[in-house]
Amino acid sequence: MRLHAGRTVIALVGAITSALLVSSGAGAATATFSPQSIVWPTQSDGYVLGRVSCSTTTCPAAVKATHDGGKTWATVGRTHNGLAMSGEPGLTSLQFATKTFGWAYDPFLEATRDGGKTWTQVPIPGGDAKVLNLLAAQDGTYVVTSGCAIGSGICDDRPLKVWRAPAGQLTGWKQVKVDVAAGDHAALASSGSTVYLLAAPFVDQSRLSTISGGVVKPVSTVTCPTQEDGFATDLAANAPNRIFILCNANFGRGHSDKSVMVSADGGRTFRYDAVTGGLGLGSQLAVGADGAVLLTTVTASLVYNRPAFAKSWQVADNWLENSEHIHDLVWQSATTAWMVERDAAYTPDTRLWMTRDAGQTWQPTTIPA
Repeated sequence: MRLHAGRTVIALVGAITSALLVSSGAGAATATFSPQSIVWPTQSDGYVLGRVSCSTTTCPAAVKATHDGGKTWATVGRTHNGLAMSGEPGLTSLQFATKTFGWAYDPFLEATRDGGKTWTQVPIPGGDAKVLNLLAAQDGTYVVTSGCAIGSGICDDRPLKVWRAPAGQLTGWKQVKVDVAAGDHAALASSGSTVYLLAAPFVDQSRLSTISGGVVKPVSTVTCPTQEDGFATDLAANAPNRIFILCNANFGRGHSDKSVMVSADGGRTFRYDAVTGGLGLGSQLAVGADGAVLLTTVTASLVYNRPAFAKSWQVADNWLENSEHIHDLVWQSATTAWMVERDAAYTPDTRLWMTRDAGQTWQPTTIPA
């Protein structure tokens, strides 16, 4: 399962570019539903966290659901908190482990056991201040937390922590014994009962940990193709021991050398798959069950795709204005994937995009308010 790390990746890329690409709309009230985060725990069951207007200053976020593969959607409930702007309280992301049990998070934490109808505010494990990342896996729920106060940025003297709760539970958190530095980008992915955690510093070797039942097994070093200035931004897994890591190198304003590192032995060895095309900084990575690969970029608003069993990369570049923030890239099926354009905390003018041909073409779609 893919881990949502959109805002974390944006912050990482922001360290090397002044072009921060989160839309800056005024955020006025609107009667429309503005999607922010989408997830598909099954091919039939999908959930979207988004923004709707209300009569109060702070509007709780709304959750819409489909149980027929996206043909019809309905509002099922509202979270306690509203959507969060960068460095402010609230929620940003959504994940469901099953068609009924899910989480809303970043930086706060809420959970549902009834398909989004009701939500429970969950204390952040260890008394930390915020959740940076979350993975709802078969092995349990994993969260990456920070003790730095919301809005304070990175505290160099406070390493990040990783916690695990048993599957389907809101309590029983135990800290996972893995080292993640304060400035690391922590990406999570899983396949079956195995969880992978990539702790990626800016321009240096990353550390890949294999975890099962909260116990850390092998930890290996991951080196991007260009070690001197390469850095990893995302992680995916689509089968036992089959791992994909997205790397950037030789980066500048609006361009980078992108590559996808692929391992078939759980991260012990990798082969390097160079992505054709220099525009954009690689941001999010999603791999389908059959091996089709999608990756999004910032500073260019492109989506690169490599079909299953293909050796060449393609790019979809004629459907979106440059410099839009695209995020929440997620597969629904072997050929259908979704993503979100812009951030609903900043503007009501967000859009869902979907592809039915594994990323070769994309179409905008709407969810009725």
